[in-house]
Amino acid sequence: MNPAPHLPAALADGARLIGPWVGIPDPTVVELMAALDNDFLLLDGEHTPIPPTALRGLLPCAERYGKPVLYRVPSHAPEHIKQALDAGVAGLMLPMVETAAQAAAIVDASRYAPLGTRGIGPWRASGYYQHFTDYLQQANARTLLIVQIESRLGLDNLEAIASVPGIDVLYVGPSDLAQSLGLAPGPFRPALLAALQRVCAVGRAAGKTLGIDVPSAAELPALRAMGFSLFTLGSDIGFITQAGQAQARQLAELSSGAPCP
Repeated sequence: MNPAPHLPAALADGARLIGPWVGIPDPTVVELMAALDNDFLLLDGEHTPIPPTALRGLLPCAERYGKPVLYRVPSHAPEHIKQALDAGVAGLMLPMVETAAQAAAIVDASRYAPLGTRGIGPWRASGYYQHFTDYLQQANARTLLIVQIESRLGLDNLEAIASVPGIDVLYVGPSDLAQSLGLAPGPFRPALLAALQRVCAVGRAAGKTLGIDVPSAAELPALRAMGFSLFTLGSDIGFITQAGQAQARQLAELSSGAPCP
């Protein structure tokens, strides 16, 4: 396996990292996405059919290009966390984290002792135990742990969540957060922008990295200035749809023109 970049170290150095979502559980799609110019892939196990058991067949496609893979688990269940980490993902995203107790339980399941109680069995993550000792020594530092702030309750408990040791990134899901605040998903309205600014202020004070999903590259400069540095942008499904729609528009324009003599 090609060694993937050390994401926590890159973010600690102030890097801006951008990666797309992957929701199609097919090795060819993952390989094509990994070949693109991005910093990581985020495979989604919450809203798409990529369970932790599928990772063993998908991760090699990204590793061919030395591309780190983050994985959003279907739930906070320790077995989902354990299976994904043991398969060899570079980090985890945990959806809908709303309390410090939830964040602490996530850390406990994700980190080896003395930071947590993660069970020892990194079958694929350690190169099928060929690099077992090195993996155990490095896993806590190299594994990026991301919690999603995407509800009013999560926002209310933000300071407590941010204070939990072992959490690396506070990541905003803007659509769910907007909905929880009584706003329609879409443009970043003033109430949502105020919430984003609060997440950044609390996160910086706690020494956390800030992450967010962005609808377009045009939003990046303002969000970067606000304090965000980990961004998800685009998806495999979106790229296919956009390319197909662009071709359909081009064909429609050609067919509406004057016929050739």
